[in-house]
Amino acid sequence: MILSQSSPASPLPLNLRLLGMDHRQETINRPAGLSLYQWFFCVKGTGEFISDHQRSIVSEGQGLLIYPDIPHIYRSLSKDWTVHFIGFDGSICADLLHALSMPSSGVFHLARPRVFRDAIRDLHDLWTGGGADRSLELSARCYRFLLELSREISYLSPSELVPENQVLRRTLSYLEQNFSRPVSLSDLSPVTGLSKEYLCSVFKKEMGQTIMHYLLKLRISHARIYLIQYPDKRIADISRMCGFESPSYFGKIFRKETGMTPEQYRKTI
Repeated sequence: MILSQSSPASPLPLNLRLLGMDHRQETINRPAGLSLYQWFFCVKGTGEFISDHQRSIVSEGQGLLIYPDIPHIYRSLSKDWTVHFIGFDGSICADLLHALSMPSSGVFHLARPRVFRDAIRDLHDLWTGGGADRSLELSARCYRFLLELSREISYLSPSELVPENQVLRRTLSYLEQNFSRPVSLSDLSPVTGLSKEYLCSVFKKEMGQTIMHYLLKLRISHARIYLIQYPDKRIADISRMCGFESPSYFGKIFRKETGMTPEQYRKTI
C-alpha cells in the first residue's frame, strides 16, 4: 500500500509526503533522483542500492536513506524483497538529518528494527484516520520518529564499486523519460548505438529481465503513484499517462502485477 499527499498551502518545516507499508519493491531507476528524502526499512528479502558507482546490499532488518536529487537505482535481489518506506521534505530536513548523524544516502544497521515497524504503523493509522490537523500531526510524529531512529542506526559502508555501464545508463534514462509514450527497441537502438539484438542481450545480463518487461513494471510503478496522487482522474486517463493505449490491457496488467484492479488499489488508501 502506498499513500501520497500533495503540498499543503502553507508547507511545514517537515512534511510527510509518501508512506508505504509491506510494498513488494520493484526496480527503480532515477537518473535525476527524487525531490524527497526517503527512508526505507527492509521487511523481507534482499535488495541492492546503487549510487555514485557504489553498491550496497539491503537485507532484512536494515534501513536505506536516500537524499533528494541524487541519481540512484535500487532493485530486488530476491523475489520477495518487501519494504516499508516514508518520503518527506521541508526546510529543516538537511540540518536535522546532519545533526542526527544521517549526513548522506546509504544503508544503515538498525539495533532495534521494531522502531521503524512501530513508527510506520503509527503514521499509517494517523494518515488513514484523516482529520483537519492531519498534516501537522504527521509532521510532529515524523520528527519524533527521526529523532528516535537516530539512536538506533549505524552506517554500513558500500560493499563494492560498480563500474558505470553507459549503455545501461542511457537505456534506463530513456525509459524513465519516455515511459508515457509508445517505446520500441527501434527507438532505443540509436540512443545506445547498439543493434537491437545486442542491446537486449546486455540489458538482460545486467538487469535480469527483458527491456519490455522492465518498461511494463516501470509503467505500473508510476500508475500506483498516479492513482493516489490524482484521485479525480479516470482510470482511462491514468492508463494513457503511463503509456498504455488500452485501458482494458492496463487493468489486466495492473491486476497481474499488484493482485488487484486499479479501482481496488485506489480504494485501499
